[in-house]
Amino acid sequence: MAIAMHWSCLSLFLPNAPSYSSSPSGGASLPGTANSFVSFSGLRATSASSSSHGFFAKKLWSLEKTRILPVIECLVKSLEPTTHTTKVQRNANLAKLQGGYLFPEIARRRNAHIQKYPDAKIISLGIGDTTEPIPGLITLAMEARAHGLSTLEGYSGYGAEQGEKAMRVALAETFYGGMDIKDNEIFVSDGAKCDIARLQLVFGPDVSIAVQDPSYPAYVDSSVMMGQTGAFRKDVQQYSKIQYMRCSHENDFFPDLSSVPRTDIIFFCSPNNPTGSAATREQLKELVAFATINGSIIVYDSAYAIYMSDNNPRSIYEIPGARELSNLKFVR
Repeated sequence: MAIAMHWSCLSLFLPNAPSYSSSPSGGASLPGTANSFVSFSGLRATSASSSSHGFFAKKLWSLEKTRILPVIECLVKSLEPTTHTTKVQRNANLAKLQGGYLFPEIARRRNAHIQKYPDAKIISLGIGDTTEPIPGLITLAMEARAHGLSTLEGYSGYGAEQGEKAMRVALAETFYGGMDIKDNEIFVSDGAKCDIARLQLVFGPDVSIAVQDPSYPAYVDSSVMMGQTGAFRKDVQQYSKIQYMRCSHENDFFPDLSSVPRTDIIFFCSPNNPTGSAATREQLKELVAFATINGSIIVYDSAYAIYMSDNNPRSIYEIPGARELSNLKFVR
């Protein structure tokens, strides 16, 4: 469906259009044809073309009923259906993706198992979800802010692209207190997947990456779509050109960095998704030293840090030398 805004006319392509009375004074109706092109004039309108059916017919009657557009004329003519083929090629890297996102696949297998064994007790290791209501303090603040937008005093248009300053100041103080992280280094975004994709756009297709194994699938999937990887190897269930840093019970869920080749980017999540293992201070010192020697960038994901009850670092910036890594310059 293509939609374009105009000031003077409305045009709708209506397959199987019903008969419609075209005269503002209630003149005779014109019979609909198998394919009808209906044109209106008025003060304000939208132009649209589509091969859909039913939806536009309903909208047509709605327009007459609400008198949004004064109807002046209706011209009906037969249109032959046409087939169009685009010459635009899609991103070939999308074809490398395997079957779908990991978590829907886990849900599909879980549901299939439950259907086969209805009495089975499942411990799902798929996507997490919240189980408790949002605290009233938060919802009341949201309500007050939303209501403020309906007043002259409280209304504001587009906010700062990096997030409101007061919020960024609070985030810097709460999560990075004592680490010399300032509010202008905080970016309030719309979620981790979007941030990962934006970072990948900054890095481009010619970088090499390393990920924990297992790890959050968005790191790998975004790399595939960006063109940073080779083909998927079904024998090992991994993509070529990605360094998979094995994290298992045998190595205390921290990779043996001495066996990891140098890469441009290191994605590291602590506490890890999905294992829940949190890197110790000594382990993160080893990681920072490894990245410093290799001139690598660490993309450190600490989305679950607030759940840690021990003394493990909540942020990579608690580690000496990590701050200097953030000042690395891209070299091409």
